[in-house]
Amino acid sequence: MTAPPDPFASVVTARDVYDATRETQQEVRRALDRLDTVDQTLAEMARVQREHRERLDAIDRWRYAIPVASISAVVSAVAAIIIALLSVI
Repeated sequence: MTAPPDPFASVVTARDVYDATRETQQEVRRALDRLDTVDQTLAEMARVQREHRERLDAIDRWRYAIPVASISAVVSAVAAIIIALLSVI
């Protein structure tokens, strides 16, 4: 029976360390590029959400203003009719 190879018997050269470092740098760069892409996408989504929120707020302002304006118009019309009738009498 032969003995299993010793995992610590190999020699690690400076070139091996350099190559491993370069691979790690490339992986980090790719990860940072993906993070930049995600950040840009999130910023765009936030901008679109702000625009939609502003539009919804504008619609809400109109929606709440219309009933008040309608009631005011009806009251003004009734008051004008009453004043017109009272001035005739």
